[in-house]
Amino acid sequence: MEGDDFLQRLQAEADDLRNKNQQLNTALSSSSYQGQEDANLIQYQVDTGEMLGKIEHFLRGEYIALDKEGNEYWAKPMKTIKVMNKKTKKITTKEVINHDLILFNDYGVNSVMSIIGNYLDKNTVLSFYDEMRINEILADLGDELANFIYCNYEKMGMDTEFKKTRFQLIVINILHVVESAYRRAIRGKTMEDLNSSRIFTQMDSIGTRTPMPTKKKFNLFKPSSW
Repeated sequence: MEGDDFLQRLQAEADDLRNKNQQLNTALSSSSYQGQEDANLIQYQVDTGEMLGKIEHFLRGEYIALDKEGNEYWAKPMKTIKVMNKKTKKITTKEVINHDLILFNDYGVNSVMSIIGNYLDKNTVLSFYDEMRINEILADLGDELANFIYCNYEKMGMDTEFKKTRFQLIVINILHVVESAYRRAIRGKTMEDLNSSRIFTQMDSIGTRTPMPTKKKFNLFKPSSW
């Protein structure tokens, strides 16, 4: 009987240790997953790549379209023209790129994006601005961008009267996107939110941490302490 009791105690302690190890592994996995979620959230909040991408597609005259599977992609503007076969004199139609809707050439797109890239980055979002300073920055950018395009519009690809009519629309559209990034930094709001989220996550992690198993004192005459 005594031997059976001893084996049962050993089995119970082994089961208890196995359960505690499982709880510890679960806690560590949850902590790692939470850390990855926090990193992804921070990256999303400070990333301005989507803004820059939309501006570039806009300057290239591209728009969001759907393929046969329903997936979105950026498509170039197209138009339908009639073509006559010189031999058969037969008239057919085909789709070609509508260059009237492409606002800038590669030089124009790259020139504008090199300027905007200095305003749309994570340093902007994580800075501290008041509304007056934001208005000053937008006014300076608008004036300089308008002057730059006006002095170089033909070289930048605005070589038709229709494209020139969209001059003001281009500048205003860019300024609105830039403004949305700067307004995320009013009085350091984004930085404050990130810091608050980090502190809350750390406190929550401490409050739910699984306690480490207490090591039992070794006693030569008590097998249960081995």
